[in-house]
Amino acid sequence: MRAKVEQVTTFAATPFAGNPAFVVSLETPAPHQTLARICGELQAGVLAVLTDMDQAAPGLAFVTSDGPHPGAGHAAHAAAHVALRDRAAVDFRLAGGGVLEARRVDGRIGVTWPAMPYSKTTLADRLAPMLGREPLATLDSAFGIVALFESASDLARLQPDLAALTTLPRGALIATAPGQASDVAIRVFAPKLGLPEDPVCGTAHRIIAPYWQGVLGRSRLSSRQMSPRGGDLWCEVADGHVTISGDSATFLDGGIEFPVPGGSDVSKGQTPNSC
Repeated sequence: MRAKVEQVTTFAATPFAGNPAFVVSLETPAPHQTLARICGELQAGVLAVLTDMDQAAPGLAFVTSDGPHPGAGHAAHAAAHVALRDRAAVDFRLAGGGVLEARRVDGRIGVTWPAMPYSKTTLADRLAPMLGREPLATLDSAFGIVALFESASDLARLQPDLAALTTLPRGALIATAPGQASDVAIRVFAPKLGLPEDPVCGTAHRIIAPYWQGVLGRSRLSSRQMSPRGGDLWCEVADGHVTISGDSATFLDGGIEFPVPGGSDVSKGQTPNSC
């Protein structure tokens, strides 16, 4: 089988910034195990797989080298970049009748996700030696622990002990503060998930955008991810959802050829709950 493959820079307008993601577009379905091997061959963390691109509602699935994945923000953003070349909006078909909405927002790619709930927790003292700086307060969510700081300069001075962070009960540590050139600033450390520092993390914005909406009193927020690559996101919070938008650019455009043994159909995807 031959398939189109593209690498898309997400949450940045030019390459070498943002968070790159691979998108494979299939004319016919391929088995899970084959796509998992393609993901490993491309050395991609999460691969976005598009099918039925000639339909009004294309199929979208996510896969890692270990198998199907529930969904990742940068991979979904990359898939939307590909699908929105010739349309203003798209509803991706996911498993179980689920739909992931994407559209152009002020010239950028925007994908709408369910907001993720959080609760207050008291971990500031424990996090202080892990981060080299004590947060003002902490929140807990299923995706990660949130550490709140006074300023973006505080985030820039963090010196995380990555080994210590793996002892936390969640997969990620999200550090956030009011921004300088943006409304908010953020860094995300996830050594437990194989990411010492996430280049740009969409999932974290499903948590912090609703939080900062309450603090700042605005439903539209800009965010700067202060990773070495750096990235910029624009978030709109409404009706329990967060639309996460950003610039994007195609970095690589080509094709791949691979054998397809018998196997299950991957094209049905899974309803995403993380990004």
